[in-house]
Amino acid sequence: MTIPASRDDASAPFFDGLTGGRLMLRSCIRCGHVSRPDTISCPSCHSDELIWIDSSGQGAVVTAIVDPAGPTVLALVELTEGPWIATCILRAETADDVPAGTPVRLEVLDTGRGEPIPAFARAQ
Repeated sequence: MTIPASRDDASAPFFDGLTGGRLMLRSCIRCGHVSRPDTISCPSCHSDELIWIDSSGQGAVVTAIVDPAGPTVLALVELTEGPWIATCILRAETADDVPAGTPVRLEVLDTGRGEPIPAFARAQ
């Protein structure tokens, strides 16, 4: 069972970006470090002065597994901007379909329940 994604005031820019086909990340005003969307303070300088920025939507698989309840391929993806994001890989049946280093690109997934979520597919 998956829990539908839902928005609040803090996550609204993230979900608005996904609705527009963009993955939003957090960037520190003080040091410029780019972090995952769920970051509330900079892991580099500990500032809470973060802004939302557009991601390129590009990355590479770090590691992948098959969810036995799925069967869905789940992966850690290192985004071009640096942060890692836990996600699913579309149109892959096994972890061998997306070995470490496989280039991937963002595809926004409308689950039909709640907000859209980021997913990735092999880059063509």
